[in-house]
Amino acid sequence: MSSKDILSVIVDGVNANPNVSKEIASWDKIIQFKLSDSPSYYVHVSQGKFSLAEGEKTPASATISAADSVLTEIFTGATDPVKAFLQGKVKISGDIFGAQKLTGIISKARK
Repeated sequence: MSSKDILSVIVDGVNANPNVSKEIASWDKIIQFKLSDSPSYYVHVSQGKFSLAEGEKTPASATISAADSVLTEIFTGATDPVKAFLQGKVKISGDIFGAQKLTGIISKARK
């Protein structure tokens, strides 16, 4: 499974969870994922819902760059996102705190 496939399942879980929707109700952000070995995609967070789409959307609030396998490990919980960032496996530009909050929401949605 690709990171986008896994994120799609997570997006469905987030959108079905009213507690998470409340937590992100005030968000209006675009998180761009640029993969070194697969097509890019992005998550648009607006009005308490996530939407996932292929391609690039500008301007993005944050851009996360990594290999598909690294994002797959992060989205499944096999790799800690902070550790991957500190090891240089993930690069983040823009709203780093927004990207960090997104990883927290993904963790909640996985449970």
